[in-house]
Amino acid sequence: MKTILLCAVACLWTLPAYAQVPLYTYVNPMVGVGNDNQGDTVPGPALPSGSIHPSPETLTGSNAGYDPAAPISGFGQLHTQGSGGVTTYGTFLVSPQVGAPVFDEAAHLSEKSGEQAAADLYAVTLDRYQTRVEVTPSHYAAIYRVSFPQTDQAQLVFDITRKIKGLVASDQADVTLYPAEGKIIGHVKAKGYWNPALVDIWFCAKVDQKPKAWGVFKGGETLAGATSGATPADQRLGAWWSFDAQGGKPVLMKIAVSFTSAEKAEALLDHDIPGWDFDGVRQAAQAAWNTSLSQIEISGVSEANLKRFYTALYHTAIQPRDRSLDQADADLGTPHWDDYYTLWDTYRTEFPLMSLIRPHDYAGNIASIVHAFDRFGAFDTAFIAGRNYHVGQGGDEVDNVIGEGLIRGVPGVNWQNAYRVTHFNAFQRRSPRYLSQLYFAVGDQSPEPDNQRARSGSSTIGFALNDFYAGKLAEGTGHTNEAAVLASRAKMWRNVWNAKTESDGYTGFILPKQVDGAFQDIDPKLGWDGKTYNNVGFYEGTAWIYSYDMLHDIPGMVTAMGGRDMFIRRLQHALSSGLIDITNEPSFATPWLFSNVGRPDLSTYWANEIFKKFSADAYPGDEDNGAMSSHYVFNRIGLFPKLGTDLFYLHGPHQPKTVIHLESGKTFTLIARNAGPDQIYIQTATLNGRPLNTPWISQAEIMTGGTLELTLGSQPGRWAMKP
Repeated sequence: MKTILLCAVACLWTLPAYAQVPLYTYVNPMVGVGNDNQGDTVPGPALPSGSIHPSPETLTGSNAGYDPAAPISGFGQLHTQGSGGVTTYGTFLVSPQVGAPVFDEAAHLSEKSGEQAAADLYAVTLDRYQTRVEVTPSHYAAIYRVSFPQTDQAQLVFDITRKIKGLVASDQADVTLYPAEGKIIGHVKAKGYWNPALVDIWFCAKVDQKPKAWGVFKGGETLAGATSGATPADQRLGAWWSFDAQGGKPVLMKIAVSFTSAEKAEALLDHDIPGWDFDGVRQAAQAAWNTSLSQIEISGVSEANLKRFYTALYHTAIQPRDRSLDQADADLGTPHWDDYYTLWDTYRTEFPLMSLIRPHDYAGNIASIVHAFDRFGAFDTAFIAGRNYHVGQGGDEVDNVIGEGLIRGVPGVNWQNAYRVTHFNAFQRRSPRYLSQLYFAVGDQSPEPDNQRARSGSSTIGFALNDFYAGKLAEGTGHTNEAAVLASRAKMWRNVWNAKTESDGYTGFILPKQVDGAFQDIDPKLGWDGKTYNNVGFYEGTAWIYSYDMLHDIPGMVTAMGGRDMFIRRLQHALSSGLIDITNEPSFATPWLFSNVGRPDLSTYWANEIFKKFSADAYPGDEDNGAMSSHYVFNRIGLFPKLGTDLFYLHGPHQPKTVIHLESGKTFTLIARNAGPDQIYIQTATLNGRPLNTPWISQAEIMTGGTLELTLGSQPGRWAMKP
């Protein structure tokens, strides 16, 4: 480990020439901290795809467990980024205190000052205790440096059973203290997370100073001197160490979390942080982020824009989490990625970005999916804390992730193995009615046991998209008959297209369909509009929104709406009238549809309108585990994924120069001449010196390396416009 740290520090000072300022210094994790309308991001630090994510906790605030205006109760070790719904994690709270140890979370809240949030460190002073707390992460473990005031009653209090907002989330729990070693091991069988599965989680923590006293909180009892304890379901459990801090020396505590066993937690702790070099761990985190953030270089913009961009790029690299070493010994060597929260959110932008700048990780994710499929017999849209959750947001989105990887040419994947997953979903996992009648009906049940999400309109076209991708896997692996069946099924979105439905003078919409085949009579504007949420017929959408969501059959969609000219007028009306929630996942790609009918200028206009919704300190909604931040990254650099193809749409970049540093060692450079806030329209384009007259570029062309030069203007030109 010492060698690794030295290499990491050396890398920090041998950055590429373009990175004159260490890139990690541009990251501000406080961007997006707040409620669902700001991002729900996590203020604490983590490594790229890191397993542990220490962060401060409050009793009010977002699903990330933090309210910047509220007092701090302590520091949780696990978090999810940008997730709505039922809260998950906030697990294993550590509360530094002075005085008698207090377990009740509301009773040990502290106001704060001197807060510092960065990619490599979170630090804050707990004013109530006059105690400075700093934490920096490695991959599976984190190390805390706690500077207490002069006192003989310094405490570290551990809450084993809580989750976000201080709720008890335990089916059972146990804890053991080893005073002679300064070690504590705790375990919770967690419940009440968004994924309803019961999940065993362990931690191992060690301190660098011998505690002078200790004890256990069990239910309502305080058991001084106890070294073990256990509680049944819904009862709280905690423990504490006491220290004499009169010498002024900070207490160092390092902690690792495992979803495998207590022994694995301790092994991961010793592997990641064998010593007590807080600054060395921090410098390794800095080096890791410099490497990750250097994948895309932007230049020619203000420091504020650099901070906003590299913070977004930072957020794209948090989830999913690589837990490949946190497995049973027999599984070591097989990738294990976790916390897909959910694939419905991330297949549209997060995974296409990964395919471009981190294809090795993309391949690892697919290998992990196959491994989990073999273990559990399925791999679901939500895979959290190592457990499946078969939600019904749209369909079987794992097919989209695998299929998009195949189409985009992600190297290093065993596609025959991956085909087994998509084949199972296509012919066994789809809704029974969809498999027999090729539509999902009103009243059909979602797979999940609670909070039924699937709706006839959105799920039918979701399954059709799944079939498109599954068909590509079948075709690519030589299963031609199956590929033909799935290609036909992929067009069955037409089964929920009602050509007679009218709204605002436009005819033809996706509508929910009854069991008897009749369409449900609802207003196409009814449902999710970004404000009103009732999911009538659609998951987080309306008929207006989902009628533009057949991204695998754009020609068929254009024809169904009356052809090119009508499609353009109708889409302009939908966007101008606020009928499309352009910052929610079902509509991420909608503004770029203009490029398919020869109007890339309109795609550019609306891409710019979306870009304006990302403020300096917030996202325009849930960050959704990298979905929103990767959307920002693509919008900023002038690319956007054309799903179901190996193409990226082109629009006006927001900086003069972008360099994508590819894993192969090659670079792809985007030059935007005349770039500026009002200079958004592409006038001319050349790729490696040759004229480019299509409003997209292939992934293969990018991965080969080269230069794309765009000339921008303040008014639409004729570039790539076609009838």
